[in-house]
Amino acid sequence: MASKRKSRKTIRPTADTVQQRLLGTVHQIWLAGLGAASKASEGAPRLFEELVTEGARIQAKQRGAAEKAVKGLIEAVNSQVGQIRGQANDTLNSLEKIFQTRVNRALTQLGVPSAEEVEALSKRIDMLNGNIDKLASARKVRARGSVARKTSVAEAAH
Repeated sequence: MASKRKSRKTIRPTADTVQQRLLGTVHQIWLAGLGAASKASEGAPRLFEELVTEGARIQAKQRGAAEKAVKGLIEAVNSQVGQIRGQANDTLNSLEKIFQTRVNRALTQLGVPSAEEVEALSKRIDMLNGNIDKLASARKVRARGSVARKTSVAEAAH
């Protein structure tokens, strides 16, 4: 069993070996570039200029591709953020409705009247006050009429 574990470890490179190989490759590319630049500047200045131009073209192309990839990533992230915001807003709205429903249910169980019931009661009170005012006005008119009659009856008796 120990031999199986050993064989798996030798098959799978560790992060250190991958980094070492990558650094070795980068170092070789750097050395090749230095050698090419040295030979080109010694033997053929025109070739050196062509290599510099080609390098600049490749760099610009790679930079454009990288910028395009970054823009794509930014757009994807912004899209996901928008979707998440929408979902969060929907969730908050749902929670708010649930909260309102439960509060209304609790208030109803406690016997607290709803806003609609208070409004209806207020309108009814206003209507009853108006009727009371009309009745009071009618009584005053009747009272004045009976006082006037009593006065005229008393004057007629004299």
